[in-house]
Amino acid sequence: MNWGKSIVLAMVLFIGFIMFMVIQMTTTDEYDHDLVVEEYYKKELTLNDKLEQIENGKVYEDQIDFLGTSSGLLLQFPESLSALESISVEAYRPSDKDLDFTTKVNLNADREALVNKNLAKGIWKFSVSFSSENKSYLISKTLNIQ
Repeated sequence: MNWGKSIVLAMVLFIGFIMFMVIQMTTTDEYDHDLVVEEYYKKELTLNDKLEQIENGKVYEDQIDFLGTSSGLLLQFPESLSALESISVEAYRPSDKDLDFTTKVNLNADREALVNKNLAKGIWKFSVSFSSENKSYLISKTLNIQ
């Protein structure tokens, strides 16, 4: 075997390895991470409303406790928000869009709201929106579920 055949063989093996890796990465579900939000542009049209809700939510941001476990999310509200009727919780999982969900919850007598959904381990971004006294509020927190 001379050096010309060795170079050609090395190139063929390298190209074969690259092709194997490309096929492996595109066909294996384990490597399928969509870091996108459905209807991205539609959500961005409401950006000004969302910014206003976030600004309103800064009043209660430190007063609402987010407690996340693998069995669900517990929200604890301050006494000043005990009259809330409907609370919307949006959960966003950056690494798997199939786990994203939106649900409505109600407060119990202890000013707690439970999102009774199994949460996979990892990073979750939760957004809680509610209305009180004709004002809309939005509070977002990122939690690492263990």
